[in-house]
Amino acid sequence: MRLWILALAFVATSAAAQNTRVLMDTDRGPILVELDRTRAPNTVANFLSYVDDGTYNNTLVDRVVRNFVVQGGGFKDSGSAVTRRAAISSERNNGLSNTPGTLAMALMTPQGAPPNVNSATTDFFFNTGTNTSLNANFTVFGRMIFGTKTLADMNASPLFANSELPLRIPLVRRMVRVTPGEFPILPLHTGAWFDPANSGKGFLLEVARIDGVEGNPQMLVAWYDFHEGRQIWMNGIASFPYGASSVEVPLQISTGGQFGAAFNPSQVTTNSNWGRITIRFTSCDAGTFTYTTAFGNGTVPVRSLTLPTNEACAANKVP
Repeated sequence: MRLWILALAFVATSAAAQNTRVLMDTDRGPILVELDRTRAPNTVANFLSYVDDGTYNNTLVDRVVRNFVVQGGGFKDSGSAVTRRAAISSERNNGLSNTPGTLAMALMTPQGAPPNVNSATTDFFFNTGTNTSLNANFTVFGRMIFGTKTLADMNASPLFANSELPLRIPLVRRMVRVTPGEFPILPLHTGAWFDPANSGKGFLLEVARIDGVEGNPQMLVAWYDFHEGRQIWMNGIASFPYGASSVEVPLQISTGGQFGAAFNPSQVTTNSNWGRITIRFTSCDAGTFTYTTAFGNGTVPVRSLTLPTNEACAANKVP
């Protein structure tokens, strides 16, 4: 019996590890969701098809019923309706419940009539209240794993009088897939990072883009350390696709430079092939940096020291 229970636990853990994650880039902040392929396979496949073809890019979160639901996925920022494919069959009553932070599909609900349970297309909603009364009709297919503050901000949006339409409608700039079990690189990772086991080792990171250029974000790294009793600095830059959970950055090391009036550029020598470092985060405030360099190889577990102004980490974590 014990082996059987352990086997079931292993299967459940393995299934969860394979659940696709989606990053929602909104003008109120990021939201990371995990989709349940096991309990709602067709609903997840439908949602991902719209993620992958860009349907959800530049769409509005146009319905807010405070402490009930926050809904989007139906309209572009131009006000036009998104292009919908055929509706899908319901996967309600799958063991998932409409509780706070869960993601469910919206339905066509004719006035005065019950909802058509087989009418889900693109429209989705986050539950911001305990809405178990919806379980009989509405399919839950995912859950938020990061973005509590973002969703709370949307839930608190001022509304037009006697309306569910926000005065300033939240915008979903884009949605992209994230590797199962991984945490995406976000602008909030910009700041100072340190190795808790070695106070002499640290990293300065910036997640940014080239000024004036639209395109993939850049990871800028400055690494300070000690080698043979001397302080050393390494730096590098690399681009990565939005939603990526890791990025490999080539590093260079320079020697011979001095500060102030003693600076002489001719004395500076640079080794542009000194090494490489792979930046990977496990949450908004922790990660592992793996390096291969002329001075050795290894992995550093890191924690954040600083956050960009107006960013939030703890407030965005899902309890």
